Amino acid sequence: MSKSYQQKVLCIARLVILSLLFLLQAGCSIFNSSTISGYVPVEYDGTPGSNVLETAMSQIGKKYSYGKASPSQGFDCSGLIYWAYQSHGIAVPRRTQDQSKAGIRIKKADAKLGDIVVFKIGRRLHTGLVADKGRFLHAPSSGSHVRLESMNGVYWKPRVVGFRRMIF
Repeated sequence: MSKSYQQKVLCIARLVILSLLFLLQAGCSIFNSSTISGYVPVEYDGTPGSNVLETAMSQIGKKYSYGKASPSQGFDCSGLIYWAYQSHGIAVPRRTQDQSKAGIRIKKADAKLGDIVVFKIGRRLHTGLVADKGRFLHAPSSGSHVRLESMNGVYWKPRVVGFRRMIF
């Protein structure tokens, strides 16, 4: 094997490793709808669920913090939902597992602003709040922040397992 050929192979290997490191570091954020199509404001409709969503939306950009449910300390996924509903005097379970069974089950086609969307990621559950245009609001994971994403994206769409309505 010539020295020139070995150098080319080494250069390609370095590029592949750097590319993989970049993708690993980006995590789910590469699927963030706002990075693809730009931020579009949510269209609230004045319903109680819309009011809960609007309250939760006021926390966009707040840090993810496991086990927390307050603007001052940050939120995990279920903590954001718990806090937003509690702000409107509506009791919602604190844990994701319990939120996935709370209220009544509804079909995706019937989901409205502020309904809970449930995802299954591996063996764990994740929850968010339904927004408009197929988007949802959530606190994704450690090192991230509260944000809107598309439920129809390549990462989230196959992981949707249900929708729950807390306001009847």
